[in-house]
Amino acid sequence: MKTITFYSYKGGVGRSLALVNIATRLSEFGKKVCVIDFDLEAPGLHLKFPIPKSIYTNKKGIVDFVYEYSNKGILVKSIKDYSIEVQVSKTGKSLSLIPAGDVESTAYWKKLSSINWHELIYENNNGLAFLLFIKDIIKKEIKPDFLLIDSRTGISEMSGITLSLLADEVVIVAANNRENLSGAKKIIQSLNDKENNIFEKSPKINFVLSRIPFTEKPEDKAKESILINKIKREYLTPYLSEINIIHSDRELEEYERVKIGYEKDDSNTQISIDYLKLFEKLTENDLSPNEIRRFNNIRESEKLVSIANNTENPLQKIDYISKAIELNKTNIELYIYKANILFELKDFKKSLEVIEKGLALDQNNNSALNTYIDNLIELKDYQKASKEIDRYIEIRPNDLAPLILKIILLTRTKNYIEAEKVCSLMIEMNPEYSYGFSCRANSKRLLKNFDSAFEDIYKALELDSENLQAVATLAEIYAELGKLNEFFIHFESLLKSNADYAQKAVNDEEIYQTLKENERFLGLLSKYGIYLDKHN
Repeated sequence: MKTITFYSYKGGVGRSLALVNIATRLSEFGKKVCVIDFDLEAPGLHLKFPIPKSIYTNKKGIVDFVYEYSNKGILVKSIKDYSIEVQVSKTGKSLSLIPAGDVESTAYWKKLSSINWHELIYENNNGLAFLLFIKDIIKKEIKPDFLLIDSRTGISEMSGITLSLLADEVVIVAANNRENLSGAKKIIQSLNDKENNIFEKSPKINFVLSRIPFTEKPEDKAKESILINKIKREYLTPYLSEINIIHSDRELEEYERVKIGYEKDDSNTQISIDYLKLFEKLTENDLSPNEIRRFNNIRESEKLVSIANNTENPLQKIDYISKAIELNKTNIELYIYKANILFELKDFKKSLEVIEKGLALDQNNNSALNTYIDNLIELKDYQKASKEIDRYIEIRPNDLAPLILKIILLTRTKNYIEAEKVCSLMIEMNPEYSYGFSCRANSKRLLKNFDSAFEDIYKALELDSENLQAVATLAEIYAELGKLNEFFIHFESLLKSNADYAQKAVNDEEIYQTLKENERFLGLLSKYGIYLDKHN
């Protein structure tokens, strides 16, 4: 069992997310992984893994386990009751998470505050043996190939336990500022001082510099290289000579998405590549020849996706993604990516074929279902689309996405009254959802209920002034009423905001056909590069 502790001197640098990414990839490689949340004062791993709240509520964790010994003198002889099995992948093994405990209960905080860590480590004759017992019982009961520990920040007894007592390797994550780097340097120096290590053996240290802006510009890459060399000189010499980089990603910072798992990779693959490099370092000498080949294929696949992202020609994109799929056939996101390109090219039949292969990997994947149903609607296979939407609603009863698809289908089949009812259901589910009101306004427009449609449109724009559907529908209501001056004001506003959305509206909505001889309308289309299909 290889034990790796993830540590950062300060919070907010992506330490826990790095652990989750590495744990996910190890599980997908068929490795048995156990994760302990030792960030006891700010635990959060239970939120980063796909665990329903009902499972971790009232769940005992590592704090409860330690409390039984330190405060009651009870040595609990089984750890499984303190762990949660998490399925992080459709293709890999489940992961065992030992959470900090039920952090939403007052009992958790009372137990945590009552544990005297200094006494446990330095004054209790059996304290260190007990902490090693935790590691030993995990090894015997859970039998993981890898034990990953999320450490508390700063310098404390708890971080000392996870770094010097339990770890075979350490991942130290730091952002590029003096406080982070100085703190990381102190820890690196301490870990390399054998007098501070109980077994007189220092763990292997991996240093990660996070939140570095990514750019393809040569001059910026040169600046990054200069920065790395400066940090090596000032903070890492003579202890370390290598720095791992995890670049910044606006989506990553906003939503903390897993970027490494096969089923979770997305269009911004630089972050995936960064994590793959770290994964390679941490699994050096731990993968079989077949696993190494598989890893190399995945890495090459990521590179092809990165090239595709920077390619403007959609046919070339498809070629790169097709090659990426051949190298990594279990990544559903690659099928979704390829299917969506084909969809934009209006090759709905081929797009459907590709997304069906993706759904064979996970029939309940939200993005794949959206693309699949979109294709069925475009191919006018309304019966099958309706059946799939109903199944989607059944598996995602609180999700608005399948309801939106149902509204699209009902509108296409001219069931406007039913579409209005579904819009009202969306509004009931989320009264602050602007799209619900603009959607209902569009149904009312098609039913010629213009006064009520105006009410919904203004409510939609009140909730979100940038709701493109609301702007388009407002213009279309005025067109229906023959008030062309007002129509042109709002239609040009839509064109200025998003010409692509305007093009879609012109293609989809019959009202624009009534303007096909209007010179002012045709002039606006020409000005913004929009075309009107007169055979629509």
